[in-house]
Amino acid sequence: MGMSYFISDAHLGAESQEKERAKREKLLSFLDYISSAENLFILGDFFDFWFDYKTVIFREYFDILCKLAELVQKGVKVHFFGGNHDWWAFEGSILSEIGIDVHRRPAEIIIDGKRFFMGHGDGIAPSDWGYRNLLVPLLRNRVSIFLFRLVPPPMAWWISRAVSSTSKLYTQKRNLRLEEEYREFAARKIAENFDFVVFGHLHIPILEKIDGGVYANCGDFFQNFTYLVFDGQNLELKRWER
Repeated sequence: MGMSYFISDAHLGAESQEKERAKREKLLSFLDYISSAENLFILGDFFDFWFDYKTVIFREYFDILCKLAELVQKGVKVHFFGGNHDWWAFEGSILSEIGIDVHRRPAEIIIDGKRFFMGHGDGIAPSDWGYRNLLVPLLRNRVSIFLFRLVPPPMAWWISRAVSSTSKLYTQKRNLRLEEEYREFAARKIAENFDFVVFGHLHIPILEKIDGGVYANCGDFFQNFTYLVFDGQNLELKRWER
């Protein structure tokens, strides 16, 4: 029985060079710390922008990708759930090539006999109707993906910076409203006999018991620097201070 760790919303590449440097040092030290773990679950928006160009890796992510590959080589099972910022990570991408399991949607995963329902969490709230029914179909259909591949990577990075800043501000303003909707969603999953429901996306660290189960949110790893750890029985919310 090994330890399982959950992290989300690092938004790598989103901030100033100084803040990015400090964040990357924290993240690299965290990944070193968990090098003997059984599982690492990355629950979305780990990258502030990710798009598979097949032959291009943005330099802002290179050292982190090397560290993730090192974890895989040491026997850590790494799972990546795409978020609204990095959903465009596909099977066959550099992530899967270095041994990471890429998930395109929320999933049930059994850990030490416990049923987990996990994912990034974007689009699950009823008030997210516009995002779920209008924006997602527009951005995630094959035609849009094909057309975006024609955009040169430097230009794509520039576009992502402009859109990302607006997106995070919008998200912060509505997160408190969404918090209760996530809690209600988790309660329904727990009623379906899930032991744990774990998401990211809200940037709010949460760990609550609900009707014999547990609902948790990783928080984020660019302001709160919080994460979750499961020891086979209990799920704990922690803050990375190093």
